[in-house]
Amino acid sequence: MIRLGIVSLESTHVDAFCRIFNSDSSEPEHIEGAVVVALCNQDNDPARIAQLQQQWGVEIVVPNPRDLLGMVDAALVCGRDGSRHLEQAAPFLAEGLPVFVDKPMALDLDDAQGLLGLALDAGAPVMSASGLRYSEELEATLEQIGYEEIVHANLIGPGELFFYGIHLTDMLNAAMGPGVQAVSNLGEMEFDLISVSYADGRSASLQLLRDPAPRHQGQFFTSDGAVRFEIHAHTFYMRTMRQFLAMIETGEPPIAYEDMLEALVVLLAAQRSQQQGGRAVRLSEMRSARETMQPTIH
Repeated sequence: MIRLGIVSLESTHVDAFCRIFNSDSSEPEHIEGAVVVALCNQDNDPARIAQLQQQWGVEIVVPNPRDLLGMVDAALVCGRDGSRHLEQAAPFLAEGLPVFVDKPMALDLDDAQGLLGLALDAGAPVMSASGLRYSEELEATLEQIGYEEIVHANLIGPGELFFYGIHLTDMLNAAMGPGVQAVSNLGEMEFDLISVSYADGRSASLQLLRDPAPRHQGQFFTSDGAVRFEIHAHTFYMRTMRQFLAMIETGEPPIAYEDMLEALVVLLAAQRSQQQGGRAVRLSEMRSARETMQPTIH
């Protein structure tokens, strides 16, 4: 049985992951083979800790990520504040333990590159992804398209650039792969309107609407037509954790580190573009300068 520890507990993703691993077999999304055995309380409400312990039978609560070493085989870093992810993941990566880092992986390139560099140096696999990357609707749409090349993608979702934009850039990466050349953002207070161009001529548009009502959805265009999808099912948490368990067992990250980094760099470039009047920002500009995401929600 794989022993898991969760660091930082404010996110509702913690509830979803505990349900997946610590529920009984009657739970439709239950996954065998792993269990959450310990929690790391990073300034969380005591009532929140008590609720998680009582509901999911987790007896051990520690104050520092390092305290989990020796108790767990892998860790899930689930804090909503991406600026703390590097320091929270570092103790586990340094010991060679697999780590899942919830979105967003980091808020700046220095931290993202530091986290991935530490994973490479220690030979510790790390995974950071939006769960929507593994949604059944996206997977079914890509299977329907088959081996046809997507020449343009249009993706829409609720939220703002800092915390929710990663859903769109990660789905885009899953569908079209890496190779983004430039990004422009003509967004205003109530929306982001992001244009993405690839070095090989492909393109995409990403729309983030502050109104939380719209579901994540999109349309992929090929030379033969277009296919539309909309995400309704909530099985993506379970499907993401299946990928994480497979990584623990094989030591092979399911997403290339370059792809994880590019999904973040696209957002950083979109932020810079908006700040500079919507000009096209090449991703190559972002490689050599520290750029920090400016969160508007927590």
